[in-house]
Amino acid sequence: MIDTKSMWKKRHHQYTVEVRRYLRYMLNDHLLIALIFFTGGAAYYYNRWLEDLPQGVPYLLIIAIILSFFLTKGSVQTLLKEPDLVFLLPVEKRLDSYFNKAFLWSALIQGYLLLIVFAIIAPLYLKLTGQTFLQLSILFGIILLIKIWNLFMAWNIEYLQESWTRLVDPSIRYIINFVLCYFLISQAHIMFILTLLILMGCVLTYFYKLRQSKGLKWDRLIELESKRMLMFYRIANLFTDVPKLKERIKRRAWLGWVTGLLGYSQDHSYKYLYLRTFLRSSDYFGIFVRLTLIGGAALYFVPMNNGKLVLGVLFLYLTGYQLMTLWRHHHMKIWLNLYPVRFMQRQASFLSLINAILIVQTFFFVLFLIGRGDWLLAVSLFILGVIFNYVFVYHYVRARLSKIL
Repeated sequence: MIDTKSMWKKRHHQYTVEVRRYLRYMLNDHLLIALIFFTGGAAYYYNRWLEDLPQGVPYLLIIAIILSFFLTKGSVQTLLKEPDLVFLLPVEKRLDSYFNKAFLWSALIQGYLLLIVFAIIAPLYLKLTGQTFLQLSILFGIILLIKIWNLFMAWNIEYLQESWTRLVDPSIRYIINFVLCYFLISQAHIMFILTLLILMGCVLTYFYKLRQSKGLKWDRLIELESKRMLMFYRIANLFTDVPKLKERIKRRAWLGWVTGLLGYSQDHSYKYLYLRTFLRSSDYFGIFVRLTLIGGAALYFVPMNNGKLVLGVLFLYLTGYQLMTLWRHHHMKIWLNLYPVRFMQRQASFLSLINAILIVQTFFFVLFLIGRGDWLLAVSLFILGVIFNYVFVYHYVRARLSKIL
């Protein structure tokens, strides 16, 4: 007999234990130090930017666009698993308590994330409007209610069979969220806001009644949960081995010429192996591409002047730190022990590859600065980057390799 009342408590406990187990590896001291450093620097330059706010920019429009994105994004996390399609589907009518708790938990988590986004935007909004903290709190309360409306709408859509509804629904909700957010932050007439709120209530009532005669699409809910956990496992896999995550390999023939740059030599055996793994693995190559693009965009757009040198080194550190897991990528393959290559040569090949990857990333960062015309900063970053890469790789990474395996 399935105990539907205590099932959510058990599922939530299992999920929490699973997530915490990997968070211990992900939120390590080195990453936390980097995040604290980055957050402190970003807050400092954000405050300086607010003091001399550029004119002629539609800030309220940008705020509405950002808030609308976070209001629209997200759905109810049910923690359903594949076997539930067989064992729980027959008792769906008795699972109201389970899904209500799932909705409440999802609302709390996503409301907290929305609070973080709102806290980042709040100083800019107060600078533009000069409103009081009480008015700001009321505004956040209304935005939180809009988020709950979005969760209700997303949950109602899960009852509908038509696939087009899942494509149209987010677009329509985004438009409604954007218009309402813009009305709220621009202090539009109360009648406009009330009219839109009434419309939202009518839409919610219509879809709620529409779902009454329909059942949940269990396969869709289970697929969403699988994607969520897969995304979490991919992030966790950057820091430790995740047995539940299957390796994703792409050939990337257009990068085949890179391995051709290595000379044909026994000493290059491990360098060739690690280079090919880096280029074909979506995790390692994806890390490099994402951090390079994010770091380059930050160097190009963020007005930090000499602080860009620190920002560039920070992204080099984040990239190098996460690529250290490449060292143990093949440690379960015992056939590698047949390589007639000494351990010190293997270590030297790995360190040389990581250093080369970071130098390539430094070169891309320099190109972003040159694109802005900051030639002096570009040269300074290149020199500083090369020095940092050498010290980081041949001192810090070398010392950490023995602890990674």
